[in-house]
This record gives sequence, structure tokens and C-alpha cells, in this order.
Amino acid sequence: MSKLVKTVLLVDDDNMTNFLHQRVISKAEICSDVKVAKNGQEGIEKLVELNHSLASKDVVVVFLDLNMPILDGWGFLKEYENQKDKLKFNTKIFVLSSSINPDDKARAEENKYVAQYVYKPLTSSSLQSLLFN
Repeated sequence: MSKLVKTVLLVDDDNMTNFLHQRVISKAEICSDVKVAKNGQEGIEKLVELNHSLASKDVVVVFLDLNMPILDGWGFLKEYENQKDKLKFNTKIFVLSSSINPDDKARAEENKYVAQYVYKPLTSSSLQSLLFN
């Protein structure tokens, strides 16, 4: 795969999951940079910080967990709505969750900022499918 996106932001409080997903993304060679946020608040802060280094043509892919401390995935999406007009780059958000609750999936799919609901773990084939199909 060629470098499709500028940055991938993993928003998840689980260290092992982040390690695994960083490896999958790194091996796929789809981006220049992978950033990690441990909760939704940190995720929003990292997106805002990216304004200093990214241009309007750049794409940031966010893989968002739902269940996290401080600010969960739903709170992240609400805050993203408040901040999105301030971001000068393009953002594509995927909810990446282990929740099998059909309500979580339906709620995520109804959110206009969520491109797709994906079950953990992220694999090279699911990554390729999300970004190239």
C-alpha cells in the first residue's frame, strides 16, 4: 500500500490494543505518522494540535474506541462536532470497538461523522478494506 493518509490517530485506553494496531498500521505503510490518545479528551487535543503541522489536503484517520475513561467515544464525537470547523485537514473516523451491543453499532452508524463501525482487532485485511473500498 502507498501512503494514503498523513496521520492515523488511535483513540483507545488499552495499551496492548494500541500496540497491536500500531504494528498493523505500520506494516501496511498507509501513513507517515501514528499517534495514540488514551481517551477522547486527549484525542480531541491531538486533533487540534495537528492543525499546526497539516494542510487542507491532508487526511487524518481516527480509530475510536467507545469505552474509555475521562471522555468516552461518544463524548469524543460530540466534542469533534464542536471542533470540526476549526480543523483545516480532512478527517475520517472509524469506531473500532469490541462492543457487540447492537445499540452501540446502530448509534455509531447513525452518527454523521462516523464512516464505519469496525470490530476489534484491526487487521491488515480490514484496514485495506476500510481505506481502499
